[in-house]
Amino acid sequence: MRILITFFILFSNALFSQTSLLNAEKPSQFEDKALNNVNSLEFNEVEENDILWSKVTYEYIDLNEKLNFPLLFPVNDEQNKIGRKSFWRIISEYIIREIDKDSTGASLEIYNTDDFSKFDKLNSKEIRDLISYELVSRKTGTQTLYVKSNEIGGYNIKGIWYFDKKASELKYRLLGLQPVGANTEDLKSGVDNAKRESTYFWIWYPSIRNELNKHLVFNDRNNNNRISFDALLINRRFSSYIYKYDNIYGDRTIRDYIRPRAGEDKFQYQLRLIMESERIKKEILDFEVDMWGY
Repeated sequence: MRILITFFILFSNALFSQTSLLNAEKPSQFEDKALNNVNSLEFNEVEENDILWSKVTYEYIDLNEKLNFPLLFPVNDEQNKIGRKSFWRIISEYIIREIDKDSTGASLEIYNTDDFSKFDKLNSKEIRDLISYELVSRKTGTQTLYVKSNEIGGYNIKGIWYFDKKASELKYRLLGLQPVGANTEDLKSGVDNAKRESTYFWIWYPSIRNELNKHLVFNDRNNNNRISFDALLINRRFSSYIYKYDNIYGDRTIRDYIRPRAGEDKFQYQLRLIMESERIKKEILDFEVDMWGY
């Protein structure tokens, strides 16, 4: 009986989505009608006394991994297919639009560091300089171009895991994200002191949730049952690994204490880095299980 009810709910959602698409009177309504079925997940206010335990983690979402392809494609920003934009294109277009409306960039919560200090908040000129570059051509002269989707290789994200004793549940809250250039080294590379020259800025995630809820993620299995980019991130429907977490050693990174051993090849070092990341994840997820064990 439960299986039949679940099937009925899923089937009804698919039919409702199909009907909205088929009843669109003009192409511009394609996305509008689909978005009418998307409800954003509200963040509830959490009182300090309700947080029994918490840990801040920093993760890297590698866009080369298949599970993260919905955040990567389409990489050709010149194509304008209805309802198809990459995650970076959505973010960059939103930033440029807000800068054009207000030259100060006051409406954007974009920072130079991951602690989101008001002293590190970037103004519109600084933001524009980070996501644009000049192309000099004999034919067209000097052009200002913006960073394209195929130049973004992943995203650093900062979030907090916490145990809500009122709900008796382990929860996760995404706090910020940082675009990372496609050619930068990451934790899996096994290179000591990996360069991250193409990291851009940190965006205070709650400030862009409304924008991300206006755009749907392409669903390769059933395009009539789509979720917003915000829902994808909030529900952690992506692959990532931890490269840093808050600790007594000044929030050192995994690379700071997992060092290459003498005679160790690159693959072995990579494996130890990933194993440490998985150990930290397991430690966090096991906290909720341990709570019920006492």
